Amino acid sequence: MEPEPEDRRCSHCGKYTYIYEHRDRRLYLLTGAIHLVSKIAHCKDKGCPGHQEVVESAAEMSLAPPFWTIGWDVFAWMGHRRFARSWSVPQIRAELMDSHGIPVSPDLIEDYLQRYQAIVAARESAPESLADAYRKVKDLVLTIDGLQPEKGHETLYVVRELRLKRVWFATPLLSSSGPEVKSVFEQADAWAKQLGKPVRLWISDKQKAFVTGVAEVFAGVPHRYCNNHFLRDLAKPVLERDSHAKVQMRRKVRGLRQVERRILDERRKASTPTVSSGEAVTPTPATLSASNPAAPTAAAMAPDAARSKAQDIVLEYAAGIRGILNDDQGGPLDPPGLRMAEALGEVRVSLQRCVERKKGGPAIAS
Repeated sequence: MEPEPEDRRCSHCGKYTYIYEHRDRRLYLLTGAIHLVSKIAHCKDKGCPGHQEVVESAAEMSLAPPFWTIGWDVFAWMGHRRFARSWSVPQIRAELMDSHGIPVSPDLIEDYLQRYQAIVAARESAPESLADAYRKVKDLVLTIDGLQPEKGHETLYVVRELRLKRVWFATPLLSSSGPEVKSVFEQADAWAKQLGKPVRLWISDKQKAFVTGVAEVFAGVPHRYCNNHFLRDLAKPVLERDSHAKVQMRRKVRGLRQVERRILDERRKASTPTVSSGEAVTPTPATLSASNPAAPTAAAMAPDAARSKAQDIVLEYAAGIRGILNDDQGGPLDPPGLRMAEALGEVRVSLQRCVERKKGGPAIAS
């Protein structure tokens, strides 16, 4: 494919321009790979400003921007799979190769996904688009939160609008001091004024810089504590006690590994082959009874089968209890320690039922 400039006239002097360079590249489209040779022209008159300008085909941009290795269709396909369907980079890479025959590296996919994010962010924050989206909105409810990827790195302050649930903008700051954070509120104020909508409410975790920033830039606007942060702060004492209770329960439930090890050692010894005439032979009920009339019969081996079944049950209980002790998932509304206590109680009741099936079986101590 060899696209050339649609208008070969110089925009300054009106003279005919000349092709002075060919730019070729391999471009991957969803329909297949193509070899693109772009013809680049300029004004031949060195005294004309058009001599320094590049005249190229506008059709090339409809396929892909300069220096890209994939077309717009592949670019949009990757962005949709990543952000609409939550595909991983390996999934995207495998599907591109399997369905479209496009071999690309993970680094290339990650690079283009970052560009896709930048384009979407620019589109979402475009003044015309924003004004059209908020045309029927009466007022604004804004929230701010600071996100720090790792300790020592810049904190990303994100401002969102809750009426339409849109992220307005995000600004990285090296410091969380009042003056720097105030600049974020000033930017939010400029956005609100540009839309011509009043700010009815601010929501945050009420850091000191947030409180002073709202008071200075949005005087008179209510500032409410975020429900999530409020519950999390309120639940700190509960979670601390819950964590202490988990430690105490783990101290009481000990010896699981020793029980499992004894059972496994016993089974290992029982399955060890006997040595006869210098060769290892694994005894079976049939061979034992044939070689030795006094060998145990199937009826005599029944207790061993029952013991093996009992050992299987014990191992299953041990695995279940270990899973209960290692469960740390949950939050203030579903404390893991409380769930651990309830689950261990259910195990105790189950074990008690097993013991009571035996006549005269001892009760399990609390």
